[in-house]
Amino acid sequence: GALGHRTARASSRPHTARAHSMGAAAAKLRDLRAGPLDASECAELKPVWGPFVDTFVATLHAQGAAVAPVDVDERTPRSLATPSAAHASTSTSYRRPSVERLVAIGDVHGDLAKTREAFRAAKLTNARDEWVGGTTTCVQVGDQLDRGKDEVAILHFLERLRGEARAAGGELVVMNGNHETLNVSGRYRYSLAEGNADFTRWRARQDIGKVLRANCGLAAGVCESRAGEAAKTDTLPSFVKEGEGDRWRALAPGAPLALRFLAHQPVVVAIGSTLFVHGGVLPEHVKYGLDTLNEEISQWIKRGKIKSAPPLSVQGRDSVVWARDYSHVQEHKCDCDLLEETLRMIPGVERVVVGHTIQHPHGITSACDGKVIRIDVGMSKGCVDAKPEALEILKDGESIAKMKLGDDGETVETTTL
Repeated sequence: GALGHRTARASSRPHTARAHSMGAAAAKLRDLRAGPLDASECAELKPVWGPFVDTFVATLHAQGAAVAPVDVDERTPRSLATPSAAHASTSTSYRRPSVERLVAIGDVHGDLAKTREAFRAAKLTNARDEWVGGTTTCVQVGDQLDRGKDEVAILHFLERLRGEARAAGGELVVMNGNHETLNVSGRYRYSLAEGNADFTRWRARQDIGKVLRANCGLAAGVCESRAGEAAKTDTLPSFVKEGEGDRWRALAPGAPLALRFLAHQPVVVAIGSTLFVHGGVLPEHVKYGLDTLNEEISQWIKRGKIKSAPPLSVQGRDSVVWARDYSHVQEHKCDCDLLEETLRMIPGVERVVVGHTIQHPHGITSACDGKVIRIDVGMSKGCVDAKPEALEILKDGESIAKMKLGDDGETVETTTL
């Protein structure tokens, strides 16, 4: 949700060539296969073949270690609509209890290297990108998509860390921002040619996985590349341009990546006395119901009609994913009275953390006597290529600081807000 960004689009020819090569590889596998493996081979391979193929494909998507959801029973493949354990929510309410250490990371916009740096700056991951944050709860406030070339990898990176955090007694909450809802809507004006080419590679990898699974008589499972209404026709909607078709088939309502990742991500979360939202929370949102907003947007991502308009809750400048009332870099232009009114309507909430509006060159900033903290620093190369930062809140607000890596890439510098 940046106000300013780089508009130049790099050539997609190298990326497109690689995508075509992967597509050709899938076709070659189909041509070489005389039929499924014989019964004796499959009897030996079947228990491990599906998980092996899924892990192989997921590792390609993630550009490294990944989570591969495994079918419990290969005869009845796991539904794409069922979240993996890494996505399972501990509550249907947007309210969660306070924690000792709470961390927040802003918009990452398709830049995997900067995303990794942000997590290291927050002392959540090590040099191998493994979760070392223990019982810390971290919130990533949305905008994983657009403006970069690593969107698919970032979704898988965050999914893996969710599982690792939970296994350690911590939590990683990943939210939807306006760029996730734009992509589900088929509005790709902020996508890059390199990013679109990566979705073509995603489809090709999925197709390779389907062929490999079919060699042992297994259904596509999580290697399915077509699902939902977008899979019912090869004709693209008029608003989807040339080169965007694979992105559309991955992220449209009910499509594979929309179901696996975005449908389970909230737009509003409160942890203790801190409320997180991508754009801003307004009195009308509270009156409408914050849990209702989460459920309504989730259901649209799962089952929305591709020819219908998105919910009003994700449209317009006053929606939770677009509002900027408290985010202007110049504090006197923020509507602090409106923020006070909103907070009075949410008992127990003392501050709001938002992304969406780049605070460059200041990094993470606060306004309205600390009642709003703005954490979009514009870290992605597709934005302003700023130094990644993370917000740290200890003991439900007793201490609030921002963190970043020093010039040596290892020392963490902390500044009190």
